[in-house]
Amino acid sequence: MLPLPFIIGLEAVIWLVGLVALWRVIFIRRAFTTPSLAPWTVTVEGFALGVVLTVGGGLVLPYAVAHLNDRWLGAAARDVAWWEVVQAAAFQLGLLGGLLLAALYFRVTKPRRITDSDTAFSETLPVPTKHPLMAGVTVFLIAIPVINGIGLVWKLIVEAFGYSANEQDMVGLFRDCDDPVRWLVMVVLATVLAPVTEELVFRAGLFRFLRSRLPPGLGLTIPAMVFALLHGNLVAVVPLCALGVFFAIAYEQTGRISVPIIAHALFNLHTILLVMAGLT
Repeated sequence: MLPLPFIIGLEAVIWLVGLVALWRVIFIRRAFTTPSLAPWTVTVEGFALGVVLTVGGGLVLPYAVAHLNDRWLGAAARDVAWWEVVQAAAFQLGLLGGLLLAALYFRVTKPRRITDSDTAFSETLPVPTKHPLMAGVTVFLIAIPVINGIGLVWKLIVEAFGYSANEQDMVGLFRDCDDPVRWLVMVVLATVLAPVTEELVFRAGLFRFLRSRLPPGLGLTIPAMVFALLHGNLVAVVPLCALGVFFAIAYEQTGRISVPIIAHALFNLHTILLVMAGLT
């Protein structure tokens, strides 16, 4: 485990770099101006089918796993902590399976692409960023001071009204874990599987569908609010909603879903490091 002074120093550097990056984006580069995300031409019926497939996968696979016996699951079928990890993994994998089926359906039914011969439109096509890794890291760095600042203010407001500032379930799972194998599996779930699944569902799916069908404010906030509420924690609702909006803007401006996925993965890893250092 990394020493606490090192974690605190690293956190200070992240905040400083994030604030500098935010200042450069707002006052120098003015990056958040022209969207790089092309409109999604999926029909309402097609999107509804995609939702059914995705949600269905997230419900069916955990149900199927629950009916496996000890021969397949071993200790995970008998240990409560391991069982929570297995069910979380099954839920995420089920969602991804449903998303894959939905993507195959969209690919089969997708309208003809605009080609270079369509000179009336080719010059106006959005151009996605060529540096998604750099963009993802930048989004993460900017998100840390912004989202954590919002979270601190919201926590004080919640406590001022007499509500208990309970920690998220993930925090307790990591803090109380004494099994290195289970800890490693949870890290993979939190930093790989969850970011991929959640960004595909909420940003590449719900946000991209709503952004061209609702006023910009609603198109941003509705997916972000659903994303926050599904985490099931009052203290986390507002900062997670802000994080969802932040990731959606990053997706819209860069045109790459990999950008919010990278930022989301780094954000979760950052949270895990703070938890393991005793800073919640």
